[in-house]
Amino acid sequence: MRADTRILTSELDKAPEDWSIRIRLIESAARDGRLAEAKRLVRESPGRDPLPGELQSRIYELLTTAAHNNPAGDLPSADD
Repeated sequence: MRADTRILTSELDKAPEDWSIRIRLIESAARDGRLAEAKRLVRESPGRDPLPGELQSRIYELLTTAAHNNPAGDLPSADD
């Protein structure tokens, strides 16, 4: 895990409802091909209220682009 990701993860632990932190972690995970991690960050958000449409669109874009660019990225390897 990169240093900036560790810092953001620590910040998210302190403020799990802060979507400005959460979206940066989702962006990082998607960029690095860690689709399962990106999805986990979305699923584990504490709020139950609907997200603003702009944020929903950004998350959709990130997850679909990551899935398209790395379709087998979350599958276990033969060594797992």
